[in-house]
Amino acid sequence: MSILPRSRKRIGDNLSLVDGDLFFSRLQTLAIPVNLQSVMGKGLALRTKQKFPDVYVAYQDACRSRRITATKPYLYKREGSVDEELADFGADLATPNAVKWFLLFATKRKWRENSRLEDIEGGLDWVQRNFKEQGIQSLAMPALGCELGGLDWKHVGPLMCKYLHGIGIPVAIYLPRERSIPQEYLTESHLLAP
Repeated sequence: MSILPRSRKRIGDNLSLVDGDLFFSRLQTLAIPVNLQSVMGKGLALRTKQKFPDVYVAYQDACRSRRITATKPYLYKREGSVDEELADFGADLATPNAVKWFLLFATKRKWRENSRLEDIEGGLDWVQRNFKEQGIQSLAMPALGCELGGLDWKHVGPLMCKYLHGIGIPVAIYLPRERSIPQEYLTESHLLAP
């Protein structure tokens, strides 16, 4: 697994589509798709639980206290470098990645169910309205609901771009790794269509 992305494509003034590993993003905040049942059993959620147990504990607490909902992500402001924990020899890194925050973004209500596009839209609306107040300066997100959630990028991509384009901070959208997306759905004309 490479630290550097395989490809990066600019969309508009602040968005990038990235083919790579979200955990090695240089952006401040990483969005992690989760459910509302305190289960981090697959995908990016499971990797987060395994690599960053403190994030898992914060997620469980947020689920129990209902600080995360289907349309309201939970921001965990974690202190510490992700690179130092992911690298085999973190102390040897010349310039470790800065402190990372985790935006726990509910893409499923129950872990066995598919994602709902309206829930994704509600969460994106929350991000658009609250990123500044929350102190989010840059954001790396997966293609929400497109891997284990069963949603199609041709619908999710334009929705993500609608809410994240032009918000004034860098946003990287990490493309699904498990399936390829036809090029027509990766164009600016498709993603930023009115």
